[in-house]
Amino acid sequence: MIVFCEDCGGRNDVDEDLIRKKKAVQCSNCHEILRIQVPLEPLPHLQKKEKEPETGGIPIPRGGTLEVRYGDQTLALSRMRPTATLGRQEHNDLEIIDTRVSRSHARIEFRNGEFYLIDHSTNGTYVEMGKRNGVNLKRSELVLEGSGIIALGRKIPADSPRAIHFEVKE
Repeated sequence: MIVFCEDCGGRNDVDEDLIRKKKAVQCSNCHEILRIQVPLEPLPHLQKKEKEPETGGIPIPRGGTLEVRYGDQTLALSRMRPTATLGRQEHNDLEIIDTRVSRSHARIEFRNGEFYLIDHSTNGTYVEMGKRNGVNLKRSELVLEGSGIIALGRKIPADSPRAIHFEVKE
């Protein structure tokens, strides 16, 4: 099971048996104890799956579009335009001029029907989505869900002109 650390945003591959035994699991990056909520229902991969429609072996991608807004710029990502780059240099799809933003800070990509935010930066990327706690990414990735803000290099308020707003539309 993949668990992201709430402190550093690090991605951790956690053995489900340890969770069931209620053992404390440390983050592989910052060594803080991971906060894991065990679902009341069986995990999805343990549930019986209904037979999927026959597609002749061709995968049918899920997902819709991801709208990303920064100032007066808007990007729409989808299966047809699957990636966007964010950073300080001109070659990025969203150029963000700020001393805490790396030249090639982050990338958003459409993969397996979901939109992933991947941090490549020195100072990290802060993400807020809906009612979830904010997440600090540092050289890791996160699936974007619903709507929220992305802040490059530091946490900022949602109404800041430096906030990058996003919304996943089905």
